[in-house]
Amino acid sequence: MTIGGSQDSNRQGTIRLIRGCPCFKVFGDEKLCVNDDSILEVDVIDVDTSLFGFARSKEDMDNERSDEDNICYASVYIDEITNRVYCISQGWVLRIHGRDVPASDLEDALQFLSTKDLTASMEICSDCLYKFILTLSDTFADTMSKQEKADEIKRYVDKFSLMIAVKHSNMDDMMKSIGSEDDIEEGVDSFAFLRSYLVQLLEQQDYWSKIHYELINEKADDWLIKLAQMRELLARLEFQFYSQTLQLRDIADFNLLIKMLQFILKTSDEILLLNDEIHTEIRSKRFEDLAKDDERFKHLEAYGEKSRTVEHNFSNILQILSRL
Repeated sequence: MTIGGSQDSNRQGTIRLIRGCPCFKVFGDEKLCVNDDSILEVDVIDVDTSLFGFARSKEDMDNERSDEDNICYASVYIDEITNRVYCISQGWVLRIHGRDVPASDLEDALQFLSTKDLTASMEICSDCLYKFILTLSDTFADTMSKQEKADEIKRYVDKFSLMIAVKHSNMDDMMKSIGSEDDIEEGVDSFAFLRSYLVQLLEQQDYWSKIHYELINEKADDWLIKLAQMRELLARLEFQFYSQTLQLRDIADFNLLIKMLQFILKTSDEILLLNDEIHTEIRSKRFEDLAKDDERFKHLEAYGEKSRTVEHNFSNILQILSRL
């Protein structure tokens, strides 16, 4: 396990334990704490936050501090009462550029930077947490220029889109897995990585287009024709989303970048709305009865789990792009 690069989230009582710290830095072979703009070389102990499972409050966590002032667990906890973030090993309030890091901002960072549910174990890098907080937090709004913020958001969306594709390919019964999140590294060729996913999205469009026309010829119920049409459109919008994110890497002009991010925002919103309609329909009694007898809709019957993941992931995209 990489120190500071893996993050578990565990909410208990009024606190939430987090493996990963925005003030933990690795510089060459040195491990540093940069809390409150100081630079302290630390000895890192990789501690599983479950060891503090009985703690329910800040007072409980105060008893877990290390006796040594240079020991770092690369883990923090959020205190809901004070809306502050604290270092587990030293008990310090986390501060960046002379300002306290609000717990709510760290919560936002965790939600966006993970493709998994907030209650699950997540792979989060400490450096990503730091950059996210500086980029999107209202507390630190004046610490970065518009161009710097836009560039960071571009990098987030680029990487996050890859993570979404991997996650979705592993849970869609109409797809083959394109890999794992461990395969995503900085500098990866996005198009090469996504190529098989994009091809499979085109195949999905073709599949549901054929079903759509079959249903029209069969004079099926309007709701069923619309359902097949919506599923075809969803695959088309997903393809459009990834095509747009792939273009981000080649855009240097600030105004053009903002325009493209706005297009991605619009596409994400359309995906969310359509996904919600599909999810509602496939949970209906009439669809349940249909799926028992019509093999063509078995794939949609299994779509329920993926639809919840689509909602979570694209809501995160909307959350960050809405702050532009």
